[in-house]
Amino acid sequence: MEQVPSTGRFVQITVTEGYDLKGFKGDTPVTFIRAEFNQVVLGDSAKTTVSPEGSAKYNFTSSFEFNPEGGITLDDLAHKPVFLTVTEVLPKEKKQKEEKTLILGQAVVDLLPLLEGQSSFQTTVPLHPVQGSPLETPRSSAKQCSLEVKVLVAEPLLTTAQISGGNLLKVTLEAAYSVPESFIPTGPGQNYMVGLQVPSLGEKDYPILFKNGTLNGNHSEAKACYERTISFVVDASEMHFIFLRLGLIYLEEKEYEKAKKTYMQACKRSPSCLTWLGLGIACYRLEELTEAEDALSEANALNNHNAEVWAYLALVCLKVGRQLEAEQAYKYMIKLKLKDEALLAEIHTLQETVGFGNPSF
Repeated sequence: MEQVPSTGRFVQITVTEGYDLKGFKGDTPVTFIRAEFNQVVLGDSAKTTVSPEGSAKYNFTSSFEFNPEGGITLDDLAHKPVFLTVTEVLPKEKKQKEEKTLILGQAVVDLLPLLEGQSSFQTTVPLHPVQGSPLETPRSSAKQCSLEVKVLVAEPLLTTAQISGGNLLKVTLEAAYSVPESFIPTGPGQNYMVGLQVPSLGEKDYPILFKNGTLNGNHSEAKACYERTISFVVDASEMHFIFLRLGLIYLEEKEYEKAKKTYMQACKRSPSCLTWLGLGIACYRLEELTEAEDALSEANALNNHNAEVWAYLALVCLKVGRQLEAEQAYKYMIKLKLKDEALLAEIHTLQETVGFGNPSF
């Protein structure tokens, strides 16, 4: 984006009030706000006591200098938010010399409206609790805690001509699917931020931050997203993960024909142990045992330490009556410590039905 040919100007951020607040030591804690931008602390507010109703009037103003000729530029405003951290000041105990504080939560203010021609705007931003914060449990009003924020510059940072002739890129991240298991919270819901590297004129990358994300286990939305992606992306190297996740969703929803087709595409374009395993599972569920064994053998050739591959090979051998091979596959599966208890129970049930396959019989 074209930089503004002028001297520096100050951007003011004012936190006027906080709502539905409470603390570790009760519903009327003493709190303060710290404002940060571009990894720099802009300042701390005065200590303010939260009212019994949960509100706190901060009227705290901090600022930083926008200067396109050096320092903070338009690019910084475009992809870096202002962070507002609310901290509780704990009451001093006897013989306690230093003040103790605990962070209650953090809010994020997007400055993008300043690049859309606005010289001021007001917004109510949610205050996201840190893990273990009392704000994780809403007050009786059942509202999410929040901060009222005003942003002001003396005059617009961009002229009308600059706005109309600009090339500001907006990216909206609707959802992220198949996140690592470590992301899944065991306690209260958590918020996440995602970074995306976007090239800028081949000079360097700028991270774009997506805030306020929450985990969602909606398979139908994920499936639709993957199906759309497969319909227009042609680079096989970019599709391996998509095929795996879409195929797994089809398997979980027992759409085995669709799972088979998806995994077959993956095996043709970017074969791996997991693509062949998925194809083998789909074929097994469709009672196509010869095709299942062929796919599982391919998976085993690529990685013979995958317990799930051995488990499905054991199932196939049990179905076709090959006792020795069924027992060998079962032994390898046990040695590699299969974690899928439902699959293990399915194998044990089939072993009892056919009367072989478990060396302990």
